[in-house]
Amino acid sequence: MDSVDSMTPPASAGETCGEAQADNPAGLRRWLVLHVKPRTEKKAMQRLSRCRGFHYLPTYVKVTKVQRRKVRRELPLFPGYVFAHLSPVECTDILRSNLVVRTIPDPFPRETVHQLRLIARAARFAPEIRPLQQTFREGERVLVKYGPLRGTVGYVKRDEGRATLCINVDILGSSVAVSMSPGDLEKVDE
Repeated sequence: MDSVDSMTPPASAGETCGEAQADNPAGLRRWLVLHVKPRTEKKAMQRLSRCRGFHYLPTYVKVTKVQRRKVRRELPLFPGYVFAHLSPVECTDILRSNLVVRTIPDPFPRETVHQLRLIARAARFAPEIRPLQQTFREGERVLVKYGPLRGTVGYVKRDEGRATLCINVDILGSSVAVSMSPGDLEKVDE
């Protein structure tokens, strides 16, 4: 699997696989979000690993107790979604796998890749990354002043007395929460 940091999105907007084949005789790759069947994200990633195209599945580690022992599981941050940069032929191949429910064209691939890079950076430096159950749109908009996420703009949510930075992935309508010190944040005027 490629790293999110190694991929630069194309200037053009994404299309669905069918549209890409009809309007894309040169076979150029398109940015897509693949909505996959429940609990098949890792199978879809295995299938995509056969392609030369870029694919990414953001994950987090969840520790649970099973019969008096701790079990670490790697789970998708956005259950049911895989990000891919595919040609029409590769797209047809993954659609034939019966793992994909639908494809979502990405109208703003540069923004999505930027958001995924921020999430990948947060996952490397903040082990407490986890998905939020709802999209976080309320609260103050803040800028991170210090640390590995310096320059990131997000929304603040109070979680057990700690400030939590919420990074949105707009195309999915989902967010990721990262625990932050309130002293590292600065209010952004809108």
